[in-house]
Amino acid sequence: MKRPPFDLWQLLCVRAIAEHGSIHGAARFLNTRQSAVSRCLHNLEERLNVTLFLRSPAGVTPTTFGLEFIRWSHTILDNVAGMNARARRTGKGESGQIAIGIQTCVLPGRLLSFTSEFRTTHPDIVFRYSEGTGKRLLRRLQRGQIDFAVVTRRNLAPALQVTPLWSDRIVAALPAGHPLAARQELSWTDLNHQMFLIGRDNAGQDFEALIQRKLGETGIRPKIRRHDIGSNRIVALVQNNEGIALLPASWLPLIRDRHGHDVAIMDIRDANGSSHLEFGIVWRPDNENPCARSFARYIEARRP
Repeated sequence: MKRPPFDLWQLLCVRAIAEHGSIHGAARFLNTRQSAVSRCLHNLEERLNVTLFLRSPAGVTPTTFGLEFIRWSHTILDNVAGMNARARRTGKGESGQIAIGIQTCVLPGRLLSFTSEFRTTHPDIVFRYSEGTGKRLLRRLQRGQIDFAVVTRRNLAPALQVTPLWSDRIVAALPAGHPLAARQELSWTDLNHQMFLIGRDNAGQDFEALIQRKLGETGIRPKIRRHDIGSNRIVALVQNNEGIALLPASWLPLIRDRHGHDVAIMDIRDANGSSHLEFGIVWRPDNENPCARSFARYIEARRP
């Protein structure tokens, strides 16, 4: 690659000469020797093979091409200044992008309310969102493809940093005509012989572990049917009388909007009260994205 025909210092000299009307004035403005500015202009004109300024005892006057070159110089230097300011803001974590992966079972809008204050105070940071199963998001996080993952807090790698976000009470969804639907609440023993419908995502795995633990205490082997769909789609199967399902309580407004009175939502209680699904936001402590570091500090400050 050939050497560029001029450098930024030469453009600064040209702009200073044009603004101050003389090489002497430009040198004083740039805090350098007059001979250095004169030599800089001479070398530039020689390399371009064109005259940029006409010299006289009264100072210098731009040539026709010189005027055009000065306009170019202003544009280039302004762009460089803007790039420098942008780079500094990016380096400080004040401008740039943050990629967040959200587990499929997280209710839409739940995370946005958590980040609203940060987005207000950091308007030049853009958030990019994606969704998927918890396992897939954690793999992408460990590969550096996303900066944060919002997932259920179970079986997380020790190397990851996690901050709790919220806890969702777990409820049961039953077909409206189910014999248990008329009760005020259920116990786990009431569900001993029910068919549980489980989704493929981490929420489904969390629900399955809970079912195995709770019903295992009663000596009953639970009946579980797994489906290759997200846990949020399982409710349609409940509506179709294929079994019952566990859900986070935060889904209830969404469930009622979609399924109305076809699905009954029941609390499940035992001696320890209700069970909960714990959500957290996870990131890698070695993430070098300055914006991600700013957001991580914000998250830590809001830790419950």
